[in-house]
Amino acid sequence: MKWITLILICLAAGCNQQIVVPSTSSSSDSSSSVSSSASATTLEYQTSGVNEIEILAEGVAALEFHGGMDIARDHALDDALRKAIEQGVGTYIDAETRVNNFQLISDEIYSRARGYVSSYRIINEEQDGDLYRVVIRAVVNTTGIENDLAAIGILLRVQGRPRVMVIVKELASMADLSDEYSLMSSIMFETMLLDHFRHQGFPVVDASTVADILERDQLKLILEGDDHTAALIGLAVGAEIVITGTALHTVNSRMIAGSPRDIHQFQVSSRAINTQTGSILAGSAITTEVPFSESQARTRAADSTSSQLISAILSGWVEGDNITVIVATNADFTRVQALRSELHLKLRGVVDVITRDFTGSRATLEVLSETGTTEVIDELVSSEIDVNFEVTGISGNRVEIRFTD
Repeated sequence: MKWITLILICLAAGCNQQIVVPSTSSSSDSSSSVSSSASATTLEYQTSGVNEIEILAEGVAALEFHGGMDIARDHALDDALRKAIEQGVGTYIDAETRVNNFQLISDEIYSRARGYVSSYRIINEEQDGDLYRVVIRAVVNTTGIENDLAAIGILLRVQGRPRVMVIVKELASMADLSDEYSLMSSIMFETMLLDHFRHQGFPVVDASTVADILERDQLKLILEGDDHTAALIGLAVGAEIVITGTALHTVNSRMIAGSPRDIHQFQVSSRAINTQTGSILAGSAITTEVPFSESQARTRAADSTSSQLISAILSGWVEGDNITVIVATNADFTRVQALRSELHLKLRGVVDVITRDFTGSRATLEVLSETGTTEVIDELVSSEIDVNFEVTGISGNRVEIRFTD
């Protein structure tokens, strides 16, 4: 009966969410909280560049253990906030990953639950025997959760820790694409982008490694938007993601407080390319203007660009199916078809297996899955697949195998 009352209260308050009713079994011990939740995420929106979701969550605390109703209520509220954050984390990583990384997430994310809740409203609270229950409607900042999960490396590990290469040149104008010295000498902006990706936990390819193999004509093609050439260079240095683009730096004079002042403007156009598939993972176009300080304008432009690209890459991983590329040698049609069938049947979370290329004795397959690349590779190696092969190499989300007799 009390859950019918709760639903009526929620509807009267304007709640249009589906309510998942928790088990109401009481605890048989004196633990500080009972693991039950009533939560459903149905509303997503963005405010000032911050992604937020509304979550309905229930917290529970034992009256006797917490020494009184007021204290138990506080602990029940804290439990509800934590449950809301658990729901938020669940939008980014699956249950198995949460279990495997429980202590790390608990220390770094759940312990700061209130820091991710933008606002909340108590929609029901009651004493239920020896328990005190609080139901809240919380607005959760998922951008903060996403960034922190990336910072502690969980999202990156799920994706196989892809390496990043950056080719973004700072130019005075697009005419500088024909100036060899301007193209080859401008490294400051791309170095700043590299540092941002490194600080977020991405393995990066050193700029000198790229410079050793990158020819002027290739660089010009990449900056003009040739994604195929960018992907080929990325593969040559072992990168799974290539960031390419241009940062146009201009200086204009404006009257400020009655005096002419230099205004430094950066127009940055960039994109992130998956070298395995050639697809665009993310794009960014920003313009920043800062008076007086060239270095401050450059820093602000680099900060904004890297933040947009990293956020879009992470969101793409969360929202879309994961892609694991399998490159098979000593292949023939029968073996490739048999492997596709076995992957569908025996690998958990596989949505589809697509043959992208089959030339001679070499085939390229894309495995679309709800699980991360690491899980796909682990299961590929350990599962009893009725096709004989040996793994000859692994790099990021790419696995190389050789069919054997």
